[in-house]
Amino acid sequence: MPAARGPSHRCLLKPPRAGPAGAHNGGVEREPGNPGNPAMQALLTSEGRALVESLMPYDPATAMSLLSRARRDPRWSDRAQVVAAAATQARLRTRAAGRFPGPARWWTPDGLEQATRPAVAARHAGRFVRAGVQVVADLGCGAGSDALAMAAAGLQVLAVDLDPEALWVLSATAADRELDIATASGDVRTAQGPWNDPAPPPGLGCFVDPARRSGGSRTLAPESWSPPWSWVRSLAQRVPATGAKVAPGIDHTALPGGTQTEWVSVGGDLVEAGVWWGPLREGPATRRATVLTAGNVADLSHPEAPAEESLEDTDGIPAAPIGPVSAWLVEPDPAVIRSGLVSVLAAHLEGHLLDPRIAYVACDSEPQPGSLGATFAVLDEVPFGRKPMRAWLRARGYGDVVVKKRGINVVPEELRTALRLTGDGPTATLVLTRTDAGPLALLVERTPSISGAQTQEARAISSEEACEQPRPPG
Repeated sequence: MPAARGPSHRCLLKPPRAGPAGAHNGGVEREPGNPGNPAMQALLTSEGRALVESLMPYDPATAMSLLSRARRDPRWSDRAQVVAAAATQARLRTRAAGRFPGPARWWTPDGLEQATRPAVAARHAGRFVRAGVQVVADLGCGAGSDALAMAAAGLQVLAVDLDPEALWVLSATAADRELDIATASGDVRTAQGPWNDPAPPPGLGCFVDPARRSGGSRTLAPESWSPPWSWVRSLAQRVPATGAKVAPGIDHTALPGGTQTEWVSVGGDLVEAGVWWGPLREGPATRRATVLTAGNVADLSHPEAPAEESLEDTDGIPAAPIGPVSAWLVEPDPAVIRSGLVSVLAAHLEGHLLDPRIAYVACDSEPQPGSLGATFAVLDEVPFGRKPMRAWLRARGYGDVVVKKRGINVVPEELRTALRLTGDGPTATLVLTRTDAGPLALLVERTPSISGAQTQEARAISSEEACEQPRPPG
């Protein structure tokens, strides 16, 4: 069998020093691959790679027959663990295909779940490059999306994680892409690396992605993360060029003074918040919401930047005016909501809120939020309550309904079922929300699916035929 083609990287880290009793310190990963797992090493051979490809795309409906055929192959008939490892990689690669285009990568289940999308990782790397950083310690690297992007950007990378399997898949992917990444297994708080030196060397930057799961579920308590938030803040005092990936729902009071926090969504999917210290800050803003174009095919080998739009608190966060229902309604992107910049968007659009606690922006004239929000033409107000709502929609010939809601204790699919609309009529889009005057239901249509003239006509016909709370408020 041909020899495995694995990583062969120089080690830039010192051996770990002793830590607290029971601490997992590990050691520097000096050998290529993962010698402790022969099954995974076998996948790096040409035959092992072909085995993984033979199981792609992984489909549970056909997986058993493909696995049975692989086990009958004389090369694998007595190597069940290798076949099982190949099946795991095929399954993970199939799941990853949409989010991680380009050449195939090696994965662990947790690594895929937590991995940074390539376009976002490239933006992280860009901050370090523009700040003049030369070496980045990726602390808690996981499967290494950020480490790979940093190495592809020309930075020297030291990747550290407690999970040796994660380091194996990172090293294997880096070797496949001819990227130079040093790895070390250990606790970032006690491993002896330049980030833990009393006087870290100039040109060093750190990127930290704390583990945010405890007992199988995500935790928003920063001191429950690993490493805890207090350690990350102390690291930034030693290494000014520090960035951290945090939960998008982080309490704004936990954000250190002097930092810049950016909430990033990809096509309406809020994927992360990043906190940036020192030279990694870009511009005077303290909070920034950024929306990247969905469906971007950027990969490390094709690092074209996706289209993006940002909103910042450079001029402060105003108190948004409160007003009545208007001709147009804007639903802000989740990054805008989580960053607390809803009132900034309202000011930009010359709009107002329907309720100070709800993230809907009403506008008298057609707004242009770009990718920072979805625009809806308000066609009519609908009676609130299941029976009057059902009668109103049936009288106008609607055959189905899509329900959007903020601040109302309604399960959209349950309401859709309870309305019992039938027939071949059009689908109504309802927005359910609340105001100080009580609950509100609006019939809306998303633009630019209809023109302004068509909107006025639709409102006339409709007339004749008769926020989830922003965190924090802002």
